[in-house]
Amino acid sequence: MATCATESLRNRLMVTLAYDGALRREELVQLDVEDFEPAHRLIHLRAETTKSQRAREVAFGTTSSQLFVAYLRERRTLFGRLDGPLFRSTSNRNCGAPLSASSWSKTVESIARRAGAARLSTHTFRHLRLTDLARADWTIDQIAQYAGHRDLVTTMRYIQLSGRELAARFHRANTTIHADRERLLASLLEER
Repeated sequence: MATCATESLRNRLMVTLAYDGALRREELVQLDVEDFEPAHRLIHLRAETTKSQRAREVAFGTTSSQLFVAYLRERRTLFGRLDGPLFRSTSNRNCGAPLSASSWSKTVESIARRAGAARLSTHTFRHLRLTDLARADWTIDQIAQYAGHRDLVTTMRYIQLSGRELAARFHRANTTIHADRERLLASLLEER
């Protein structure tokens, strides 16, 4: 995050949206300004921009919301308009053109190199968000819907819970089950 903090406003917004929405690289770079519903902090992903060809909605957080507003302000001064593709190139060669997926990949590779995080990729943000949703006790079905997966097996590949996290869940569940069983057994103490 410290390395990301030195990035441009556009790139910082892209990082936060990639995480918040668990967005694929292609979904992120194809976002239009009109896809956003700021009042409800929702992004409407159009079917034609998703891998599964199914529209879905994802949420974004407070930080993304603040970066979004600031980026729109900056974007208006740079390009003079607010509609159309959200992320635009600032390079001399492609100034104002929609940002490409390969440009986003190069940006993340640069962040990874400077941060010394060799395994960081554009897909890392998606993996992290889906794992965090599992940690927040979302069901696998809810996570699959958020990710836009048709198959739960695909969703399972994304969730990377540690042994400690799984053990803690087991003990919480076991404690609850044990308490329920003890209540049932305690009913045997009552004389009839």
